[in-house]
Amino acid sequence: MTPSSLLLLLISACLHVVTHISLKRSHDRAAFVWWMLLWAGVLFSPIVIFGWRPIPLLGLGVMLLSSVFEALYFVAIAEAYRGADLSVVYPLARGTGPLLLVVWSLVLLREKLTVGGVFGIGLIALGLYMVNLPRLGAWREPLRALRAPGPRWAILAGACISVYTAVDKVGIGIVEPLLYTYVALWLSLLWLTPWTLWKVGWGDLRRELGFSRWSTVLAGFTTLSAYALVLLAMWRGTPASYAGSVREVSVVIGAAFGVLVLKENGSLIRILAAALVAAGVTSVALLG
Repeated sequence: MTPSSLLLLLISACLHVVTHISLKRSHDRAAFVWWMLLWAGVLFSPIVIFGWRPIPLLGLGVMLLSSVFEALYFVAIAEAYRGADLSVVYPLARGTGPLLLVVWSLVLLREKLTVGGVFGIGLIALGLYMVNLPRLGAWREPLRALRAPGPRWAILAGACISVYTAVDKVGIGIVEPLLYTYVALWLSLLWLTPWTLWKVGWGDLRRELGFSRWSTVLAGFTTLSAYALVLLAMWRGTPASYAGSVREVSVVIGAAFGVLVLKENGSLIRILAAALVAAGVTSVALLG
């Protein structure tokens, strides 16, 4: 991985931390996500005004496929949180994505990955699995919980992350990355709207906007900016599995922010998880 691509992915991770924190402070995550995506579409509308290009039919088809999995991700993660704790959902959702991306990269995208790069992805996935566990001895608990619906939704969320990232790697070879990101966002919002209205209704949507206020606007800006940088790194040649794994550093940065700034309970396990992710990123950067 080139230093410039690594820098893009680390900036993306820092931006995505803002989204994580805003989402964590929301009252209703499903309603918050809907407003977040809507604001992203409004804020980045100049992309269409100044950067519109004709989109090939194949490109539109790829964006439609990606948007289905992105919308399904938001549904799955919302359902997971309704049925399970953060310490169960996060390890399964965030640990699954990078590992599945390796499979898609090798089998579907035919990307050439190095042994050092795959090893780094494994360290990142392990660190992401650990970062929100309550204690070291609890590493089996998320897996044991798979008989319940919430953890299974979390696995589906991680799988969706891996699929839409792999699909987007193909899409940005057809459509310019910024335009691709923007149009795919509106398509995701289109799929997500009926589910959101069924789940929370207009009343809860209005209440969430009143509760979160400008947080939805800020999250809208950071979520699209962050993913656009990921796509730019992939467009410049970074394998999807590397980009998808390194961007997850945001989870560890968010956990550190929670401990140091929000005064959440911290523990040795978060330090170990952060060290594993840092070692994984280093391995991907130097050996990938």
